[in-house]
Amino acid sequence: MSEYKFSCPGCGKHLTAGADDAGRQIMCPECQSAVVIPSNPPPPSLGRRIGRVFGFLILLALGCFAAWRVVLNNEVNSQFARIRAAGYPASGAEWNAWRAPVPDAENGALVIAQAFAMVQTFPDSRSNEVAQFSDFNRTNKWSAATRELVAAYLQTNAPALAKVREALLLSRFRYPVDATFALNILLPHLSKLKKMAILAEMETALDAEEGRAEQWLEPVELQLKLAGTLDDEPILLSHLVRNSIVRIAAKSAERSLNRISPGDEACRRLQAAFTRAGGTNLLPLALAGERAMAIPYFRMSWKEMRSASQSDGTSSQPQEPQRYSGKPCFPLWLTGFLERDLSFYLQSMEKGISLAALAPPESLAMSNYMNSVGAVAEKRFYFDSGMLVMGLSKVTVQEATLQANTRLAATAFAVERFRLAKGRLPNSLAELAPQFLDAIPTDPFDGQSLRYRLLARGYIIYSVGADGQDDGGREPPENKKSTDTTTYDITFIVER
Repeated sequence: MSEYKFSCPGCGKHLTAGADDAGRQIMCPECQSAVVIPSNPPPPSLGRRIGRVFGFLILLALGCFAAWRVVLNNEVNSQFARIRAAGYPASGAEWNAWRAPVPDAENGALVIAQAFAMVQTFPDSRSNEVAQFSDFNRTNKWSAATRELVAAYLQTNAPALAKVREALLLSRFRYPVDATFALNILLPHLSKLKKMAILAEMETALDAEEGRAEQWLEPVELQLKLAGTLDDEPILLSHLVRNSIVRIAAKSAERSLNRISPGDEACRRLQAAFTRAGGTNLLPLALAGERAMAIPYFRMSWKEMRSASQSDGTSSQPQEPQRYSGKPCFPLWLTGFLERDLSFYLQSMEKGISLAALAPPESLAMSNYMNSVGAVAEKRFYFDSGMLVMGLSKVTVQEATLQANTRLAATAFAVERFRLAKGRLPNSLAELAPQFLDAIPTDPFDGQSLRYRLLARGYIIYSVGADGQDDGGREPPENKKSTDTTTYDITFIVER
């Protein structure tokens, strides 16, 4: 027989009765008062039962969410702690403080900025000719009219080049950049630096065209030093522009060596300069700086989000660049949606930076890794991570290309030194070591020695390039079309 409990109305003592005793009168053993046994209460309705179940499930879900949110918060904080323990910044403001200040009197970047302001063009139609000038292929022969145009343009900009040379006598460079703008950071000096490098390229080419064997090396050194002013600017775009200027210097040297070779001391200087330009792997620092500037995108206030949406082209009014504080909108932060995205991004970048720090060709593993990161980000709705890692799969290939260009150029100057000393070209690169090279440089794309072979009147040194396929030193055309499916090598060819 089922029983149920009830209380004595007089003293509150808990009493027990059977289901069949309802309505019967009993005496309370505690207070001796008469108590009528109440009817057995009906079971709760189905709706109330369902409500209780839903209430329990909601409490369970809230408990699970709270536990997940605490774990996620601890995970993100641990990732930030590891970043800072490694000596890297974790925001744009930290990025600004992370870079050592440079006193104005010692800052060569401020002097280079003066040179930028001094660059001039022609007041007549020749300005269009200069703007479109790209006649730097190693096999191109300049006409008298071309030499006259270039000489006049260099004369017009001689004060600007002189100011650059004055700046490069200083050893420290810090351009005025503010990383609190995040990935909208203003970098106007990059395009101007590249324009200065092209001016030096013109100077190199003209000196070589006119047979000034001992003069053309100096503007090549100037290009490499211009690239070096970006060494301490840990921004991915700055790093890529640095690499581009080094590549311009390598092509300048190749073109000039096809016309005339300087003496042994000049070749030794350029060999050392190209070795230095490729001797330090600056990509990990650039990626660490990029990560710091990207982090605030995961933690934007409502004001910052509105400003970002207006700056994406949806507003007809010009917008000032947005500074990012890294102080998130609390309700959005509480959901954890962007925090989980941030955790994935930090984890991916930490692994990517560690791969980028390896020497090539091992560093090329970052390409496949970043491709896999992009696929996972799309599948799991890590929207910001997917956007931010887009394109990073190519950066180690570009870094390996830089290494190839600098090693090819340095090796070419070792070959020229051998030719000056022996009166002939080496039959293999092995003949260069140890007198002209400490060791034969390796190809950054496959780890083997750089390839070398003699030509009818010169030589070719080459790397297999990103496809890893040895094409026998096939030189890419000057203006390779996007539809061209032919594979090429990275080459340095001297036919003289």
